[in-house]
Amino acid sequence: MAGSGHSQVHYEVFLRKTPASSWVLQMATEDRALAVQNAEDLLAHSAGVKVNKEMLDANSGEYSSVTIFTKGAPETKRKVKLAPETDTICVSPQDLYNIHAREKIARLLEDWLKRNRVTPFELLHRPDLIEKLDASGTELQHVVQKLAIPEAQDTGQDLHDLMRRWRSLIDRACTRVIEDGRRKLFPDIDPASWLGVIDKLQDNGERAYVLGGAIAKYLARGAGPAAKLEALLKLGRPLSENLEGRDWAMQVLEIPVAELFGTRSSLNDLLGYEADLGDAMAVMTRMAAAKEVDLVAKIDPRVAKIIPPLSGALAGYHDLMAKDCFPTLSQNISKRLMTELKGPRRLKPGNPEAEIEVLRALALCLTAAGKEQHQRDDIKEAFIERSKMLVSTDFVESLTRAGKTSAEEVERLIWLCENVVGAVNKRQAARWVISAIGALKFERDMRDTATSAAHRLQLLAQMQRRIKNAALMDKDAEEACTKLGQVGGLIAQDVQLIPHLLRAPAPPVQKLTLLLGFANGMAAPIGPVSDMAKAEVMKMMRTPELRQILGENPQALAELKPMMVAAGMAA
Repeated sequence: MAGSGHSQVHYEVFLRKTPASSWVLQMATEDRALAVQNAEDLLAHSAGVKVNKEMLDANSGEYSSVTIFTKGAPETKRKVKLAPETDTICVSPQDLYNIHAREKIARLLEDWLKRNRVTPFELLHRPDLIEKLDASGTELQHVVQKLAIPEAQDTGQDLHDLMRRWRSLIDRACTRVIEDGRRKLFPDIDPASWLGVIDKLQDNGERAYVLGGAIAKYLARGAGPAAKLEALLKLGRPLSENLEGRDWAMQVLEIPVAELFGTRSSLNDLLGYEADLGDAMAVMTRMAAAKEVDLVAKIDPRVAKIIPPLSGALAGYHDLMAKDCFPTLSQNISKRLMTELKGPRRLKPGNPEAEIEVLRALALCLTAAGKEQHQRDDIKEAFIERSKMLVSTDFVESLTRAGKTSAEEVERLIWLCENVVGAVNKRQAARWVISAIGALKFERDMRDTATSAAHRLQLLAQMQRRIKNAALMDKDAEEACTKLGQVGGLIAQDVQLIPHLLRAPAPPVQKLTLLLGFANGMAAPIGPVSDMAKAEVMKMMRTPELRQILGENPQALAELKPMMVAAGMAA
């Protein structure tokens, strides 16, 4: 890295919470007096403080450190702990190119990468980006501190030794890429000729690194995720058709593709509009499980509307994924779907009805796509987690707010019961329904004579059937259905339904049919109305007049028998 030829000096303030604790960096400043003053202030809340003077020799790239101030309890010597065997320790520049290192780079340099609209893959292969990062000032210094401090706390190793090791490794990696760029190690590629470049690199010991540099140079022409993904697709198509012996090149190509798709802005850039999370997850589901989406859509046309076919570059990448060209991308999309489902973001902000519809469609398609039991378990767990949001007070209030009547509010809450999963969430949704049905407002609205009693009773009966089919706990379903039945009984009492029906000048068979409709829960809710209807049916069945009519008309008896079975009055 280029230097100015003189030493750079700054001061670092450290504290120990207890005598046995490790030193923890609190601040860094170029003002010596400020550093010492801060150390004095921190001593009141810690076991010890110290200030180190750090000097960077720009010519050698090495740090030298000296403690200029220390105060507090003596430091307790601790036995040095070894780093866990599972730790991935980078010891050479090549180690920075593995997936774990790239993920860490993405986290540590997240803001810088976003500002420059690049991915870790591009940074690791482009000399111009490395020089730009180096010129930014403190970015790399902060990265070194973020790497060294946790490692020092974990292992007990000296912080400054670790910082020197990390800085040396980063310097070597940067110098390597810059020098390789200057000696034109990375070839120029385009979709028409790049298969030949792949073949020339076949026996190169660093073929993945060199090809990565060529791809990064090719990507430098694109300004945003969409342009870069379209450019990479142009490379992927010819490679997928001539893959024999070139699998390694497809693996290299998949790295920037997966990183670009991992950014939140990539889908919006490809779609050409600001998609909400619901739309984004619909696209990801179509990419990850297009075959299952098509099968479910044949059964439920609403799914086809919510998760439409892909177009443009998205369709192109789906085709490559269908050929198993990008297994890591497929896994990443599936993981992101699960992560977003478990996250706090709304799928359709401000539109609870659409949110439930989208969630329902995603549940159907992703469950169908789960091939292994552990995958299905993960999907179920994710939807249970998402259902917690659906039964929250805020969501329920937004869902019922659009209901024009209390009956509509109850229907929306029953719909919620039908679409949430998980025993706890089902129970909470049932509590909302039971509370709404038991409210005086619901009873008052249902007894309002603005609509016919028959219509109101039929609506209550439909609510009952939906509740019974919503897979609620037996106790909750029974309580809700009982309350609906009681409201139905009040409506029937208001209009003297059963007595009025019995007095009507209608044929006995017609009266029996109407009564059976009330008794079997189709025309009125199960409860007081159905009980009264059953009692009247039993009386009518004992009358000689009706017996004679049914005996002379076997067809009428055959039509009535299913209704009697449904009412529990015949086998």
